[in-house]
Amino acid sequence: MVSLPDRRDSIVYSVFALASALTLLILLSGSIVSAHRPEASATDATISADRTTAEANRDRVSAAIRSYAVVSEKRSPRLNIHVFGLPGASSLNSAIESRLLDRIEHAHGFDGRAAFEPVQTAPVHRWPTTGFTPPVPASSAPASEAGREVPEVGRAPATPSARGDENSDHNSIDLSNSVLSGGGHYLITALRQRSPQPQTTVLLTDLEADTTVDAQKLFSARIDPADLSATDTGTLTLAGEPVDRDDLSALGRHVAAALHTPLELPQPSDQRSPDFSCALLPCTALTYDDGPGDAETEQALLDAADAANIRLTYFLLGRNIDESPDVAARIIAAGHEVDNHTYRHLSLDRTESATIRHEVNRTQKSLRALGQNQHALVRPPYGALDRRSAHALAQPAIVWDVDTGDWQDKDPKKTVSRVKSKTRPGSVVLMHSIHASTVEAAPAVFSAVADKGLYAVTVRELFAGIDWEPGGSYFCRGYADELCSNPEHPSVHKD
Repeated sequence: MVSLPDRRDSIVYSVFALASALTLLILLSGSIVSAHRPEASATDATISADRTTAEANRDRVSAAIRSYAVVSEKRSPRLNIHVFGLPGASSLNSAIESRLLDRIEHAHGFDGRAAFEPVQTAPVHRWPTTGFTPPVPASSAPASEAGREVPEVGRAPATPSARGDENSDHNSIDLSNSVLSGGGHYLITALRQRSPQPQTTVLLTDLEADTTVDAQKLFSARIDPADLSATDTGTLTLAGEPVDRDDLSALGRHVAAALHTPLELPQPSDQRSPDFSCALLPCTALTYDDGPGDAETEQALLDAADAANIRLTYFLLGRNIDESPDVAARIIAAGHEVDNHTYRHLSLDRTESATIRHEVNRTQKSLRALGQNQHALVRPPYGALDRRSAHALAQPAIVWDVDTGDWQDKDPKKTVSRVKSKTRPGSVVLMHSIHASTVEAAPAVFSAVADKGLYAVTVRELFAGIDWEPGGSYFCRGYADELCSNPEHPSVHKD
């Protein structure tokens, strides 16, 4: 027979059960609270760490990029263009340049020509590089709705608006680019045009692969690029709200995670050339003939070019290469462009065609012995060419539009003065490295070019995009002179 429990036992059991339940509830509640607090702390720490990483990434970009300005009140339409270039990121630089030229052309900035005529812009108009990497507070409106100040000379304005129709000037091309966010080996940049019509393009660059695509590839559906921005932690936002993970493509999710890691920038070995081409920038080629001269004089010129962080173009005589191969090798090793000035400095318009070919080929053989295997350009001695001799060269003939007269005057001050007064966008400047007086003038020549807002480049860089034509002579680039090369008129052919 089963006995029933005593009433007092039931009361004790109920009290015990209730106490156990309360204890369990308290323990569970405590575990929930103790689990929640560390998670909140971790989130705060993560946000702080992301903000620190984003700030370091912005500083890293600001230190690496270079500032460019294309400004002219005299042009119609007026030009007010401020962009950065990133050494080693050729795909990004090319994407920026092509879009700039497209927008200038669309606004009739080519003035009816087939190509843009680069504008000489004083360096004072270039923004500080931090102007392209403005921090965006997490609580602020997106960059597309931020105001814009009128900049002081040489200073960057606030982040430009992408929709400011009320501020648009239909007789002005006003645009700039900026860094939205970057991390890992990715950089997201925006090119914002305020006038003549507001327009925004956002680019995604894979710095490791050196590829640049439209940032639309980050998203699974179409977005308005003017809405895209980033917080001070590097987090992407759309219209001021953090981007939902579900709105990102697989690439977008990968990039979004990378934006919270240290930025890995390219490390180019040579940063002497500008980041954009001479189709956009006002360039000049500084050329030196008749070398190699004596070792001390040539070394002084190399040192001056190194101090100015520029590359020169040398047209060397074959006989001088053979007499001083170590000096020629030093010029080549320094990374300058080296080309052909014939073997004996003959006046080619008075030289038989077979002899011209022999002169050029013999010098080319001397250059090949020093590892120079590229297709040679030829500087005809005295610039003396007629139709027959030009075709006998079988190579592009590089002449000049600025003769400094250094070989005649041997006066450094006159050399510098002529460079200052005569050099313009697209010029080819003639000098001679064998004269100590010319080399003495070199630092001031390099400064004069830079102070005018011109970029010193090699001859090949100056004429990049212009086809070399058989029998053609090349004096300068652009539209400043009827002898200058441009798409409508690539080269000069002698009568």
